[in-house]
Amino acid sequence: MKRALFFSWVVFLGPLLSQGQPLGGQRVFSFLDLPTHARVAALGSTVASGLRPDAPYFLNNPALADSLPDNQLSISLMPYRAAARYYTLHYGLPVRSAGTWAVGLQYLTYGQFDLTDPGGNTLGTFSANDYALSLTHARTEGNFTLGATIKAVGSTIETYSAFGILADLGGIWRHPNGNLTVGLVAKNAGYLLKNYGPAEADLPFDLQAGITLKPQYAPIRVTLTAHHLHRFDITYNDPNLAVRFDLNGNPIPQPVSLAEKLARHLSVGTEFLISRHVHLMLGYNHQKRQEGKLITGGAGVSFGASVQARGFQLTYGRFTSVPTAGTSQLSMRIDLGQLLN
Repeated sequence: MKRALFFSWVVFLGPLLSQGQPLGGQRVFSFLDLPTHARVAALGSTVASGLRPDAPYFLNNPALADSLPDNQLSISLMPYRAAARYYTLHYGLPVRSAGTWAVGLQYLTYGQFDLTDPGGNTLGTFSANDYALSLTHARTEGNFTLGATIKAVGSTIETYSAFGILADLGGIWRHPNGNLTVGLVAKNAGYLLKNYGPAEADLPFDLQAGITLKPQYAPIRVTLTAHHLHRFDITYNDPNLAVRFDLNGNPIPQPVSLAEKLARHLSVGTEFLISRHVHLMLGYNHQKRQEGKLITGGAGVSFGASVQARGFQLTYGRFTSVPTAGTSQLSMRIDLGQLLN
């Protein structure tokens, strides 16, 4: 069975990587990069591994659905930029079969806008929104778990729309003592079936690897994640920054060190286990820090907290992409099976 899982990973990962596109340029469905849960937001906005219970992460790595109980529901709300609102939903299906089945929803609404003619006359209003509806399956054999997600992804702006079929494939390995998990996931690979217009656009493909460790006698969990591993240099050359020119008037590229290029792939999060029912979280994402920082400010830093009672868990996370504005996310988990029993 282990060989079958490994073979499936290799066979499926090849086509996924072939669909991967570099950062920058024209991209569609970039909302898929937003945190899917307040815990993810608080731990650096990127997670590919986790320790049980880590069910809220299965939209980040489908293999993590292996610890999702039947009838567990998780709902998240994020007030995004301006009037935009971002919602996510996770639900463990009570399916009697091998492995675990789950469904997920990501929905971003941008609100209402005025529709005008070329002369500026108001003709009415229109809306814009993005959505992704997903089905996830995970199966465990020994210490290994393989998971896959298929999702229908769409976007609408007035009468224009885009639609695609995307997939995630993830694997995790858990140490027998339960205090160490290693994860690998290829996300958002697939096909753009329809775009807003004739222009081509890239999908937000991402290849991630992560490790989560809980020291045996320390009340903390540490998660380290490497993202965009399919491309080495993910440095963004901001055209608004001061640019130097040579004697011929040609711009001189700003040098970026090897260490800086490596660091931009990394995010780290630490969870402090204050008690069984109260956790505090702190995270750092170096890419967000470098792309959003000024001389001072908290870009790239995230934090949060979670409290739990019987059948319920409430989690708050806040992350900062630019120094002048942060984004908060609130998630509520309801164990319907536990409440109904």
